[in-house]
Amino acid sequence: MLQHVFETMNELLDEVIAQYPHAKGKQKQELDHQVSLLRSMSDHIVEEWLRFEERLSLLRPKVGKGSSVLVQPCPVKESKIAIPDYGDPYQRGQGYYLLMMYKEAVLFLEQAAKNQPENIEVRAYLAMSHLHLGNCQEAGHHFQLIIPLTDNNSMKAIACNALGCIHAKQHQFAQAEACFLKAHEWDPALPEPIMNLKVCQSKNGHFELGGEHMMHIQ
Repeated sequence: MLQHVFETMNELLDEVIAQYPHAKGKQKQELDHQVSLLRSMSDHIVEEWLRFEERLSLLRPKVGKGSSVLVQPCPVKESKIAIPDYGDPYQRGQGYYLLMMYKEAVLFLEQAAKNQPENIEVRAYLAMSHLHLGNCQEAGHHFQLIIPLTDNNSMKAIACNALGCIHAKQHQFAQAEACFLKAHEWDPALPEPIMNLKVCQSKNGHFELGGEHMMHIQ
């Protein structure tokens, strides 16, 4: 698992390194944001590793006469999956999303959504994470909330395009086409709605979620 994480992080870092010397304005800001996310994820991994090493040290044997005695580990309380507080859960969740670790992203983004229920970007990343995991009902709920709550037409288009993908997955092609057309109306520059509309009409091809465009929305 860690090998996959570091491979993905290195690939993203390579892209940033290649683009950064020539980046200006908005592109440079986006690259700076990606660097911040990668640094945050790196810090998180180091902190988790130190926690693990600290607990592992409790099991180091004490040398005795002809035998060794293990130090008893501290009891761990039984609970649901715990999320350590290592900073902004939105930043952690966005970082996991960037690494395509959607299950982990959901854990942090749900916490962020509780802390910032009015934050549209948090809800968008949470919805897209659920959609990648195949949780269409949860994803659809959040996307439907996003559209009336934001004034950003690009975000409306991304949410509406995602809803179209959900309808198409459920073979509700008329509703899907209506969503793709509305998404294109909100943001004609977004390529996925028209691509998906053609797939929907031909019943051939793959639907594109367009989640990568969320990084570019300010």
